[in-house]
Amino acid sequence: MKRNPGRTLDWSKVKKVLAEARGIPVPIFEIRQESEKGAAKTIEVKHPEKLYGRPEIPELQMEAWYVLAADVRDEIDALRIAAIINHQGPQIPARVLSKSDSYRVIAGPFNDISEAKDAAKRLKIDLEIDGILIEPVKKR
Repeated sequence: MKRNPGRTLDWSKVKKVLAEARGIPVPIFEIRQESEKGAAKTIEVKHPEKLYGRPEIPELQMEAWYVLAADVRDEIDALRIAAIINHQGPQIPARVLSKSDSYRVIAGPFNDISEAKDAAKRLKIDLEIDGILIEPVKKR
């Protein structure tokens, strides 16, 4: 391995980059004034308007269709299942609801039975989850 004695790591930058964990390359070498010809200019990185790391889950709607994806006793298991479902592509929104001594993973809301059936089919094919359709609550 060939070393370049003119370039040294800027350890404060290294620590900062590790703490931020942005997922993009960041220069971590010291820039010396005397070696301007070898120093690269900093590249401006444009950040997206919307970050896609955490899926958005729509609010519960009583008049919408849902799919019961899991009914488990352990909250951590329920949260894991919901996270896996939420990161499907295209996304299937899922949340965990607690019910007495168990936790339910509910996928949805869906606008109609067709969307709910499609989601249940994807859950079965992609994740081997046997989803149960939940009908909308009728307004009285």
